[in-house]
Amino acid sequence: MKKGIVVGLTLGIGVVMMVASKYQVLGLGNAAAFPKLPDTPGFAVSTEFDGEWAGRRIDVSKNWICDNTTITGTVVDGFAHLTLTYNGTPLKGWIDEQGLLTLYASNERWDYRFKATASGNQIQGDWFLTNGPCKGSWYVERS
Repeated sequence: MKKGIVVGLTLGIGVVMMVASKYQVLGLGNAAAFPKLPDTPGFAVSTEFDGEWAGRRIDVSKNWICDNTTITGTVVDGFAHLTLTYNGTPLKGWIDEQGLLTLYASNERWDYRFKATASGNQIQGDWFLTNGPCKGSWYVERS
């Protein structure tokens, strides 16, 4: 009985996700509506955090679609280019002189939002999906 309920719920969620994606409900599959990285930062950029970085993204929602993953990348001339290891999503943005960082994701399906503060050899902050239940914290440390 329990196995049937689990299978039914899984299939039901799958159908809802497919319909939502097809009709662009909840922003699924509507990458054109996701925020884009500006051509220029619009503020003074800090190069204090240039280097190689690695760390983790931690999910606190406990939803089955939300995986914890590693994050790796570089900061060059104040421009951060990080990658979510589990699905290859690039995250890009500039670090300002106060150490504030907003990352813009390039993913066709998920509308990720990452914000953080850089200080010393660590960048840490919060993240969430606008079109899914996932959310949590993240950090990277300079190698």
